[in-house]
Amino acid sequence: MTSASDASAGRTEREDERNRQLDVLHGIAVHRVTSLYEGRLTWEQWLEDARHHARFGFINTLLIPAQRSSAIDVRSYDDWQRLGRQVLRGEAGIRIISTRGRPRPVFDIAQTSGEAPDESARPMPVQGLARLSQLAAELGLYVDRGQGWTYLGRPEQRITISPELDDTVAATMLAHQLAHAIQPADHVDPPTSDAAACRSVRRVVADSVAYLVLAELGLTGTIPAFPPTRQWAGTDERAAPAAAIRAVGEQVLRTTARLRRRMTNLHAGPSKSPTAAPEANASVGPSSGVNEREEVLAAVADAHRFFVSNLRGSWSADYLADRGFTPAVQERWEVGHASRARQALVQHLRERGHADQLIVHAGLARQGRSGDLTDLFYNRVLLPFRDEDGAVVGFIGRRPDGGNGPKYLNTPETAVFHKHELLFGLTEGRERLAQGVRPLLVEGPLDAIAVNVTMPAEYVAVAPCGTAITPAHVDALGRRCDLKNSGLVLALDGDRAGRTAVLRSWRTLRHITGPIDAAMLPEGRDPADLLSPERQSAVIEGLHASIPLPDLLVDERLDEFGELKFIETRLAAARSAARVIAELPPSQIARQVTRVAARTEVDPAEVTAAVASAISPEPTKDASPARPAQPSTHTGSRSTRHARK
Repeated sequence: MTSASDASAGRTEREDERNRQLDVLHGIAVHRVTSLYEGRLTWEQWLEDARHHARFGFINTLLIPAQRSSAIDVRSYDDWQRLGRQVLRGEAGIRIISTRGRPRPVFDIAQTSGEAPDESARPMPVQGLARLSQLAAELGLYVDRGQGWTYLGRPEQRITISPELDDTVAATMLAHQLAHAIQPADHVDPPTSDAAACRSVRRVVADSVAYLVLAELGLTGTIPAFPPTRQWAGTDERAAPAAAIRAVGEQVLRTTARLRRRMTNLHAGPSKSPTAAPEANASVGPSSGVNEREEVLAAVADAHRFFVSNLRGSWSADYLADRGFTPAVQERWEVGHASRARQALVQHLRERGHADQLIVHAGLARQGRSGDLTDLFYNRVLLPFRDEDGAVVGFIGRRPDGGNGPKYLNTPETAVFHKHELLFGLTEGRERLAQGVRPLLVEGPLDAIAVNVTMPAEYVAVAPCGTAITPAHVDALGRRCDLKNSGLVLALDGDRAGRTAVLRSWRTLRHITGPIDAAMLPEGRDPADLLSPERQSAVIEGLHASIPLPDLLVDERLDEFGELKFIETRLAAARSAARVIAELPPSQIARQVTRVAARTEVDPAEVTAAVASAISPEPTKDASPARPAQPSTHTGSRSTRHARK
């Protein structure tokens, strides 16, 4: 009890320190936004910082220079090591806020030593205009630089750039128009309009994006002149100017990232001519040569933040708390809530700039016959599934007791979500797995959370997404831990279905050379009960009383024959068990032969012969080829089994 109390106190202390750091970082960010509003920090200065740190998000473009104004290339400790550089001893980390809302340290290149990063992949300046023109064609736009032929396409898809302009100025104008074109609710400026037609926030966004895109392409254009931030953010406090500044900053970085991804992932080889007329049905959706994975990940990340922000005060939070999942546990595992409104998420994602087609492709909404979108998840507890990089790729949602629809609903197959490959808790537990903590397979995400919270030193609990264990799951585990030494424990619900699931998993798990054990919980109990004081002890006892899975397989086969009173029954049971033993790894055969011989009172030599016969059956003249023997999970009567023979 003392060690448990100490561990709990330690976790509380770490959480308090993390929250204190977050408060400080958020305070710095608020101060920097205020500086932008009041003019002490100009928008041009922020753009220079964003040029170096845009990939970390708007808030971090404010935090990094506030802590180290000279920083130009910041990365994590591990990232620098992968690049062959080492953080210098005694260097203090620059604190940023991760996508999961936690403080984490990064270091500037000046704080490291080693070989210079390879920048050979950066585009040459001469390629910049060509790449932008190619992207325009991919988006169904026509770039008119006075080629001398008549354009017969749609006027709103035409971008006119004077042929007298040099390439850098032409690229700046083209990037400005692409910033408009790539946003769902915007459009390129008409060819006949003057500069005044693009003004206020719209111009700030497009000019900012153009500058950042050109910097990425190696084109050193002059930074545009922007009006004072107060002028376009508003002066009325009721309009929340600070929120407007943050929204514009995020929009700039998000739009820049989308343009950069699309340029990076343009088709290799021959492409559309930069001056070719657009096709009639040109698409800007995920199928038009875009990196669909990146755009889907961005939509899912925005959805996850939305769900998490809705948790406090919801029935989901109360339901979890009643089951022992405290607010701290809910926050740590980033649980979310989908409201009863059936278009709440769709509207939110549209406001964040995601197109309807992408929202559907990301598995976040359904499209009805009328074309309207409705949220896939509504009125549910939402738990996130992450890929091996830690990015949220999908969700599993639990409805309230007595609610409509399936009890559990998961994201459909998407470009990033493949339920037969994902294990809930694997990413969160990777550090403990690397330290040798044993993996434990449980049935659902709440089970995994309960085990990881209650028994972190004993198990790393992982759960499939509503499916049986697959070879891809085993491969994913094998990349995170040494299964040869740690093996695996299965702990499924203590009912008949849970027992059957354990037995069926054998054919997938039998190639693991490490020990495979099964922890059979009492009837009516599951690992999530670890957070229930009334039920906890029985579950802990069950998890500590695991038995080798081969024992369970062999015993299950012997149990089919009842009490084994007669010699004929004992012989039949031994031969049936021998077919199971024949599929075990060689190192386990001798032990199982001894167990079967002791239980059936059949001579060990005869059991061994039956195993050998099952491994290499003798052909018979009058019998058709026999099917390979398989461990049976059949639990029916003996008469049914004999009838099949």
